Amino acid sequence: MLGIKLKKKDKCILRALLEDGRLSYSELGRSCGISRQVAFERVKKLTEAGIVKRCSLSLDADKLGFSFQAYVLIIAKPEGRLRSELIDFLTNNHNVRRIQLLFGRFDLFLEVLFHEKDEMTEFLKAIQSFGAVERTETFIVYQTIKEKLEDPFLECFADEDSSSDRKESGGDG
Repeated sequence: MLGIKLKKKDKCILRALLEDGRLSYSELGRSCGISRQVAFERVKKLTEAGIVKRCSLSLDADKLGFSFQAYVLIIAKPEGRLRSELIDFLTNNHNVRRIQLLFGRFDLFLEVLFHEKDEMTEFLKAIQSFGAVERTETFIVYQTIKEKLEDPFLECFADEDSSSDRKESGGDG
């Protein structure tokens, strides 16, 4: 269920941009049956509403020499100056792609990229030197099977006509 009720043209715009974020406003308008100016205004409103956070490229880390991708879980001491220093370090570190606060056994989840093993080792030593860190656990990625960050959203923005057609035919085909 969507948190915000979107108009059909907004769903079309979002789906088209998820499939190809390089579309011009003219191409976007054509694919959604609206004018270039309406496409521009709708994207602007979706951005102002915070639905569209940013537009970016998806790069191939391996081809750019980032041969070590890892996930680091951290158990940290409760809030305080030491924890703030740790979060500042992580926030400003160029190898950290994502930081998430967690409920559960671990407090922080990091997604990190490195060119080489020694670089990752030094990063992990630096993290463990912070007084706020009680324990870390690192998972090194050796192969990515699927990376389609847009997939969960594409179904949300499916055209109602095509989704009702799928239901009537009894499948996704």
